[in-house]
Amino acid sequence: MVAIVGATMGLLSAVLGFVAEATKVQLADVKDVMETGCTYPTNSKNPTQVLGVVAVMSLLISRVCFLRSPIPSPVARLSLISSWLAWLGALIFYIVGLVMIGNQGEKMRYGERLGDRTFQIDYVCKVVNPGIFGAGASLTLTSVVLQIIYLVVVNHHDGTITVPPSTQRSEVTMV
Repeated sequence: MVAIVGATMGLLSAVLGFVAEATKVQLADVKDVMETGCTYPTNSKNPTQVLGVVAVMSLLISRVCFLRSPIPSPVARLSLISSWLAWLGALIFYIVGLVMIGNQGEKMRYGERLGDRTFQIDYVCKVVNPGIFGAGASLTLTSVVLQIIYLVVVNHHDGTITVPPSTQRSEVTMV
């Protein structure tokens, strides 16, 4: 039951990550006006920021739900380690995206003074890089799938090796 909640929270995190990617401000949405700076749409930080925060929270809850200790086989160990790495990568992408939203805005850049020329002021309009939330969502899906593989291997491993009847050899002796 806890694994179902973990998988659901992981899928929710991935969906929210993809929606955050789709709703973030694109560079084409920003109006670059030389005299006054950058003009962003009125909802430039909401809903993407809220979606990103909820995606991170869902990702954290999914990892807590998937905690298990036994690692019976190399396949399970590889799946668990890969799941943790994908989870960590997803968390990093989500956090970087949220930090980029926080730093979104204009930045004034000053030119050099050459001879009797005055300073040149340029405005750089900053937005979240394309693919940040999408990469986090993709890694979240990867982490959930690897964690499910881990759980399947752990739950079906009893420590014995069974040979299917079709591959067993039987000896027939002639008397």
